[in-house]
Amino acid sequence: MSENASSNLKLTKPRYPRPQFLYARVFNRYFISELVPPLSMGLFLAAMTLLLISVLDFMNELILSGVPMFPILKILLCLFPTLLEMALPIGCLLASMLVYGRLSEDREIVAMRSAGLSGFTLLFPALVLGMALTLFNFYWTGEVTPKSLKILRSTAKEMMENITSINIFKPGQFNSTPERDLAIWFSNNVPGTNSIENITIFISGRGQGFSFLSDETQTRDATNWTISAPLAVLKPIPAKGVLQLILKDCVTENLEPRKLSRVVIDNATLSIDIGRSLNKFSDEGLTKEKRTYRQFMALAEENREKFEISRRNLGFEEGASHGKILERASEWQRLKREDPASVPMSIYELIDVKDRIRDTQRYTYWAMQRFTYPAATFLFIMIGSSLGLIAGRGKKTVCFLITAFVLLGYYTMEKTVETISENLALTDRFDPGFLPWVPNLVLLIIGLILMRAVVRQ
Repeated sequence: MSENASSNLKLTKPRYPRPQFLYARVFNRYFISELVPPLSMGLFLAAMTLLLISVLDFMNELILSGVPMFPILKILLCLFPTLLEMALPIGCLLASMLVYGRLSEDREIVAMRSAGLSGFTLLFPALVLGMALTLFNFYWTGEVTPKSLKILRSTAKEMMENITSINIFKPGQFNSTPERDLAIWFSNNVPGTNSIENITIFISGRGQGFSFLSDETQTRDATNWTISAPLAVLKPIPAKGVLQLILKDCVTENLEPRKLSRVVIDNATLSIDIGRSLNKFSDEGLTKEKRTYRQFMALAEENREKFEISRRNLGFEEGASHGKILERASEWQRLKREDPASVPMSIYELIDVKDRIRDTQRYTYWAMQRFTYPAATFLFIMIGSSLGLIAGRGKKTVCFLITAFVLLGYYTMEKTVETISENLALTDRFDPGFLPWVPNLVLLIIGLILMRAVVRQ
């Protein structure tokens, strides 16, 4: 070959039609097939971790209360959709880092770049998958979660009715209760009634507990007490998960050697909170992770209306600074204590003004989180895939550590912004729902910077 001919030979990369990422179909399918298995693993791990955190505080009480296993499994299944909206972003971040880090470490990314693929083309399959999962998360949060919560509340109500029935206690054996150090024994049921005969209640173990036969604010050493009666009537209150024992001609005895005592009482009522572990699934007991957007906005509007009534009673026009309103409410509290007739509002209404402002802002903030969490799905997968390409490490330990660091930063920002929104509401005015998007905006900026670094790499 002549020297002139060899000088004309040039090494060129393969050229793809523009836009390139739409024509690299084989690479797109390959990336998505690589992303799905670790995404499923990350989603499962995140969901199970969140589920265990949610059920640890009440599962032990449910099992010991004698509730059948099927309703408990039903509650766990209904809890899962409420946790998916937070578990999906975590799974996307972990999966994208694992896949892109492994491909970089195995030099597959080098081979793809040598084939002419740009940095954006390498990220494109992850971004498409992230957008699809974000839309799915929005649908899941808006449609599936409210239905699962409805089933959850109805299941909890049925379980509460079952465990507060008169059949929960068995004659001729010691029956444990959720109350600490409390056991019940009785001889038999009275046929056709809610009455039981020859009942003895044992209270043992050292600790502080309320007095069953006096004001509940009083405390005493709950050590070696017995309460016995020839007849007791069981009165279930399923709505509250409470089972009342109305004792007739009961005798209370303190068997501690230094405090021997015996008291006879004609009638006494003992309330046992059988269903307290299920109260958190009622409308009043639901945590912010188990409420829907509409529920939060309804609570925010209810508190706002109460605040507006207090604002008008305090003599302020609409749009007045909340800080000035709270200053006048504090001043009127002082005047009310000095001269009750000098102020037209009650002391409780004046104290309640600050709580109404805080609750209105909290519920508004939490309502917007029903949208910010699903939106974070796309942002996390964008950051995870970019970090995987830049770091070039696919080891699970490194990916788990980076995932934990990113999540810690995100939720720290979230809590900080929530505090700022409350302070803004207490000093000036309500935030209509812009501040909850600040952590997502920060993630978007970080993701764009990382993507730019990948494209220019």
